[in-house]
Amino acid sequence: MPVKNIKPTNVNLKKHAVTPLASWLIQVAETRDVLTYGEAKLRVEQEHNFSTIFSPKMGFPAGEVMNRILEEYPDAPLLNVLLVKQEDKMPGDGAGWYLSNHFKKPFLAVKGARKKHRKLWKECFEEAAEEVYAYDEWPKVFKKVFGTTYHPRTPLDETGADPPEKDGLPRWGRAGEGPNHKALRLWVMNNPDKVRPKARGVRAQTEVDLLSGDRVDVVYYCEDRTITLEVKSSDSNYDDLKRGIYQCIKHREVQKAMDARSEAPVEAVLVTEEDLPGYLKSLVKLHKIIHVKAPAKGKR
Repeated sequence: MPVKNIKPTNVNLKKHAVTPLASWLIQVAETRDVLTYGEAKLRVEQEHNFSTIFSPKMGFPAGEVMNRILEEYPDAPLLNVLLVKQEDKMPGDGAGWYLSNHFKKPFLAVKGARKKHRKLWKECFEEAAEEVYAYDEWPKVFKKVFGTTYHPRTPLDETGADPPEKDGLPRWGRAGEGPNHKALRLWVMNNPDKVRPKARGVRAQTEVDLLSGDRVDVVYYCEDRTITLEVKSSDSNYDDLKRGIYQCIKHREVQKAMDARSEAPVEAVLVTEEDLPGYLKSLVKLHKIIHVKAPAKGKR
């Protein structure tokens, strides 16, 4: 039975959080993505039984990840720079020492350099990130440094239970759409005026196939625009909600490309049964996606 509510001291983070954080950073490196402080702290809390962690505190285990890697591989790319702040998608001040050493620019290690030398900081970060993305030895490095085989993180939990929904479908072999996802999808199709008030009376269709091979949960065909809608029921966990945001982006752009009009207005809407965590709210806003929280089941 794992210990509950581990306190986020440096000693405990060093013992329990460094290896999983290294694995998560390698995974985002492989997909050319980044990991925010907020996402990292949430994963550590939920998956490794920590009590509440102040997000910037995750810079400590990230530095420890890089220190251990550099002990064995002095010329390794700076994996730790992929841990970034949500607001600007760049690493925090703690990365300055590593950027300074890597690029031979001592002033990047000085307190406040991130703000004072923002343009150079961004240039160095992007170059460092490109090196991390291009490096193909991360599984080997992980095995050598952390003493265990690298396995990409999946929604499958440690008990082997089926993960929360992915497009309403279980991932590990059971056929069919989950009942909660289906109920929400059909409600969204049948109630466009409750989802988007200006869409009253429009033609709505569910499970619409795009030319990309993707299937959209619901599409509203309005006179002046097309609205693509992705739905995520209460079965969805954090990973699935985040995935839904990127599905919205993809569906919107494919729908635009399919439309014969050069200036085809397309909106992307994410409908959920739960509130979004703060950093996913920021992501939705960044990509101009409309988020709608459906009424509770008993009030629909």
